[in-house]
Amino acid sequence: LPQVLDAIGFRRGLLIGHSDGASIAAVYAGGAQDHRVRGLSLIAPHFVVEDCSIEAITQAKVAYDSGDLRARLARWHRDVDAAFRGWNDAWLHPEFRKWDITEYLARIRVPVQIVQGEADPYGSLRQVQIAEEECDGPIDVVVLPNARHSPHKEAFDATLQAVAGFANRILTADVERNVRRTAGSSSKASYTRATPPRTRD
Repeated sequence: LPQVLDAIGFRRGLLIGHSDGASIAAVYAGGAQDHRVRGLSLIAPHFVVEDCSIEAITQAKVAYDSGDLRARLARWHRDVDAAFRGWNDAWLHPEFRKWDITEYLARIRVPVQIVQGEADPYGSLRQVQIAEEECDGPIDVVVLPNARHSPHKEAFDATLQAVAGFANRILTADVERNVRRTAGSSSKASYTRATPPRTRD
């Protein structure tokens, strides 16, 4: 992730991630303390493994092996088997039940938004509760009724409005802080220049 941010010339903004991407954003924000990251918008994030997650991922494996899921995913992946197996096999590995990134949440120092579909089969509202318990600052929570694991598709307008509103608030406040800081520095500099030099008796 830091290499990607460097490559695109990222200077100041929010990280917006979905599902495992939201988990990656949370780990980075809590682990790197990158001053360029001013906030996080996490859509359907995972912080721990739940029983419902394993059940849904098991059903996805069945749909991939015997249904039309492979054909649908092949539109988006050059090596669809590697992409799917890399995700599915990891989550269904018995040792993966121990996966837990809550330690990173306590070290996040920027505002956090969570957008969660109320009917998400891959994660329950327990993920939201964990963030509220572990994060040091306030959490902006948006729970969308009738949305599942992809609110940006299933409730596009509501998700866009929520994320855009959050981003605007965070970035506007950041600009205002910079303006005040700059104004304060200018005033101090002007005062310093106006101070007459001392003379010896």
